[in-house]
Amino acid sequence: MSQLEICRKFLKAVLPKLDFTKIKVVDQSHLKTDYLSKAGHLDIHCTDAYGNQFDIELQMTNEHNVAQRAKYYHALMTNHMLTAGENYQSLKETYVIFLCPFNPLITEQQRAVGHYQMISEEGDYLNDGTHTLILNASGDWEGVSDELKGIFQLVLRQPASFGQLRAQIMDKIDEIKHSKTGGCKYMELTGAFWQDVREAGIKIGERRNKSVAPQAVWGAFLVG
Repeated sequence: MSQLEICRKFLKAVLPKLDFTKIKVVDQSHLKTDYLSKAGHLDIHCTDAYGNQFDIELQMTNEHNVAQRAKYYHALMTNHMLTAGENYQSLKETYVIFLCPFNPLITEQQRAVGHYQMISEEGDYLNDGTHTLILNASGDWEGVSDELKGIFQLVLRQPASFGQLRAQIMDKIDEIKHSKTGGCKYMELTGAFWQDVREAGIKIGERRNKSVAPQAVWGAFLVG
């Protein structure tokens, strides 16, 4: 399975109502700004056929700054959407997706998937096209697709029992690790992200003193 197909399936699991028939992983050199600022880098940056942009971020440590980071990442993606004189209506939608093994917000909200948009005190949506999604693997999985549950199990270092995407990701990482050619570009774009997911899951499991059953489908990938 290609890196694009993995990204497509992941995005479809998170945002099932959107069309991801055609997507591409974006080179991030265009994110450089012309002014002195914090260097911008997105973990995985994708765009769909309509120009909407998606940033997938792995957040394994609670730094209590998810809202601020989301604001910054939205700005990075919209920074070069318009040329001089172009109408603001031409701005596309931007989605920042945080994948976490915990609830990063100071709330009692324990949903596994939270979709946040700009809204007034009266409940009216601003419709500015910005969407922030918090994927809390430790939250309530009710209503979550099997594919996304499988990703949550990967983050939490739990034995695989949901979906096929998680196993496909592990197969791709294993393929790259043993490939002498053709793997570098994948690792630059998305492979490193999923490798980090796996390694972070291992560390969480070690801190919790959890063991993985030998018969677990993905156990072999946690060695070495």
